[in-house]
Amino acid sequence: MKTSTMARAFKTALGGEVREIRTSAILEAEIEGHPIATHALVIDEIGKDEDGKPIEILFGALAMQQWGIRPVPDEERLDLTHYPEEFVEFQN
Repeated sequence: MKTSTMARAFKTALGGEVREIRTSAILEAEIEGHPIATHALVIDEIGKDEDGKPIEILFGALAMQQWGIRPVPDEERLDLTHYPEEFVEFQN
């Protein structure tokens, strides 16, 4: 993944501490067979989940909204029924 150094640092609280993030990237991934691309902030280590496994990616609400992804916490799954199958190009 190609990364870029940001003009200014952003602070975020992760894993019980405040960290400064200075690196960003465009994340291209696939979620249940659906391709996505979103802006990502890059950090060496996010922390561990409730089972003690390292967390590799945090996918935020804005990216989920952009791609029509809805969490279904009771079923521990994602609802992709609103994933955009068609993209509309706007021209001036």
